[in-house]
Amino acid sequence: MSLKESLFKSTKDKTFSNEESLPALPVPTLDQTLDCYLESVRAIAGGQQYETTREICHRFQTGVGLTLQRLFEKRTQNAKNWLTHWWLDYAYLMQRSPLIPFSNITGLTYPNGFDFWPPKTGTRLQRAALTGHYTLEFYQLLRKEQLKVTKIKGNVWSMDQFRYLFNTCRIPGPEKDTLINTFKTESEGPMAATTSIVLYRGYIFAFDYVVNDQFLTAPEIEKQLQYIENWCLNQSHCGPENWCLNQSHCGPGVGALTTTDRTKWALNRKHLLEISPENEKYLQLIENALTVAVLDDKEPITHEEVCYEGMCGNGADRWADKSLTNITFKNGMSVANADHTPFDALALAIMSQYLNLSVYESKGEYFGPIRVRTLPTPTLLDFKIDDKLKTEIEAAKQTFRQTCDGIEFVHNLFKDYGRSLSAKHRLHPEAYVQIAVQLTYMRMHGKPAPAYCTATTRRYYKGRTETCRSCTPEAVEFAKAVIDGNKTNSDLFELLVKATQKFQQSQGCDRHFLGLYITSLDNGVELPEFFTDPSFMETGGNGTYLLSTSCAGYWRSCGGVPPMREDGYSIFYGIENNQYSFSVCAFKSCPETSAQLFYQNLRQSLHEMRNILDSQKSDSKALQHNL
Repeated sequence: MSLKESLFKSTKDKTFSNEESLPALPVPTLDQTLDCYLESVRAIAGGQQYETTREICHRFQTGVGLTLQRLFEKRTQNAKNWLTHWWLDYAYLMQRSPLIPFSNITGLTYPNGFDFWPPKTGTRLQRAALTGHYTLEFYQLLRKEQLKVTKIKGNVWSMDQFRYLFNTCRIPGPEKDTLINTFKTESEGPMAATTSIVLYRGYIFAFDYVVNDQFLTAPEIEKQLQYIENWCLNQSHCGPENWCLNQSHCGPGVGALTTTDRTKWALNRKHLLEISPENEKYLQLIENALTVAVLDDKEPITHEEVCYEGMCGNGADRWADKSLTNITFKNGMSVANADHTPFDALALAIMSQYLNLSVYESKGEYFGPIRVRTLPTPTLLDFKIDDKLKTEIEAAKQTFRQTCDGIEFVHNLFKDYGRSLSAKHRLHPEAYVQIAVQLTYMRMHGKPAPAYCTATTRRYYKGRTETCRSCTPEAVEFAKAVIDGNKTNSDLFELLVKATQKFQQSQGCDRHFLGLYITSLDNGVELPEFFTDPSFMETGGNGTYLLSTSCAGYWRSCGGVPPMREDGYSIFYGIENNQYSFSVCAFKSCPETSAQLFYQNLRQSLHEMRNILDSQKSDSKALQHNL
C-alpha cells in the first residue's frame, strides 16, 4: 500500500456512514455565552466602557435575552444542528458582496510542488491533465465512500462538507442565492454530471470526463485541453501575444459577470437567460458540472505570486459560483479557487494534500495507460450576448481589476523554528501562533485587536466552524509585558503559559449570538440594546474582526481570503515541526496597515518568544500542565 493510500483510503468505515450517529450540536446556555463575550470585551475595552457593557449584559441576561433564549431553545428542539441553515443563509447566501475576491478560498494546489514541479514553460497542459486525473481519483474516493473519516483523539468528525467539493454551484438571486448540489455516492444512485468546464482567453468549453463508462486518462484529458488551447490561440483576433496586452481581443468573457455583486449578477443572469434558450442550456451545463479548470497565460514564479493570481487573477476566466476551480498557468504552476459557501478551507486543504502526495509519489509523471481513444470534440459554450451584456462584462472586468489592485498579499516561510520548540514546553501549537499574531498587532498599532480564530464543530452532526475569540486578557497582558520590556524572561514565560492555557479553555459565543439575533427578527422582537452596544462591534460582532485568522493545517499552506474589514488583516498559517508558513492579506486603501510590515513584525515576535522559551528549561513547571 502506498503512503497516499495509507493516509487517505479507508478499508473499514465508509466516508459518510457516521453522520447520522454524530451527536447534535449543543445548545449553549446564555450564561456561558455572555461570560465568554465579556472576557473578550475585557481584553479590548477597559474602565467605564467595560462596566457599561457588563450592565447591558446583565439587563439582557435577565430580560429580553432570557425571552430570546427560551424561543431559541424551542426552535432547536427538533434540529440536530440548529445552526446549519441560519449559517448558510446569513453568513453566505444573503451576502451581496462579490464572491471573488472577498469570499472564495484561494490555496495552492501543490503546497510543496516546487520540489518536483518547478516553474517550467510548456508544462501547462501535461500538469493540468495530471491534476485533473488525480482530482478524479479523489472524486471516486468520495463516490465510493473510501476517503478516510477524520478522527481526532478518538472522536469521529463530520465529513458532510466533502459532498460539496463536486457538482456544486451557488446560483445568484436578487436578495438571496441558492446552493445546488447533485453529487451522489454509489449507494445513493448514478453519477451526477461528469462534465469539466474549461475557461481560457474569455472562451468557455465543456467536455465529459467519462466516455463509454470509463474515466478519461491523463493523456486523454491532455488531448482535450490541447484542442481547447489550440482553438483559442488560432482565433484571428486573439493571437498568442495579444492576450496580455489587450484583453478586449479575446472571447466574450461571460465569466466576468460572476465576479460582480450578487444582485447585479442575478439580474444579468436573468437577462442572459432571456436572450436565447441556448444560454439556458449552457448555464445548466456549467452549474451542474463536476468541476472547473482554467488555463492562464500568466507565469507567476513564487508561492506568493501564484496564490495572488488565484485570488485576484483574470476575472474574465472565472466562474466564481462553482465549488471548485483549478487554475494552471503557462509555466505549469497551479492554484485552486473555491466557493466558501458549502465547505470550509480544511476540506480544500485535505484534497490539496491528496493531490500533493499523488504528484510527489509519481515524481510528477503519469504511469497509467497511454493509449488515447477517439474522443468527442470539446463543446464551445457560445453564449449569445447583446450590447447591454457586453457593456456589463467590460464594467465587471474593470471593477474586478480595480478591487484586486487594492489587495496586498504576502506569503512567507518562517524557517527559524516550528512547533517542536513550543512542544518542548507543552505549549499548544496554535495558541502559540495566535499569541504571536496578537503581539505583532499590538506592537504595530498600539492596541489589542479583536481576533477571529477558526474553531471547528465537526465533532457534531453537520458541524462546521465556531469563532474562537483569541484576543484574551491573558494574551494582551503577555503582549504588553513583552512590548514594555520591564519583566524578566521567567515572568514572561509564566504569562505565556497562562495565555496559551486560556486559549485552550476558550469557548465560542458568536454563533449563539447569531441565533439569538435571528430569533429576535423571526419573532418580531425589537432589537435589544445588547446588539447596538459599541462594545459588540468593537470586539468583532457581525463579522467585524480586525484580525481574521485560520490554521490551514499542520503542513505547509499558502492561501486565504481578504480581511473582514478595510483596516484589518487576514492571516492564514500552516504549522510544521520545524517551520511555519504565513499568508497575510491587507487592503492598500488603509494607510495604517501593511501585510509586508505585519509579517516582518511577526518574525520579530516569534524571535522574542523563542528567546523567552530558550531561557527556560524544558522540564519547567509548564510540563505539569496536561495540554
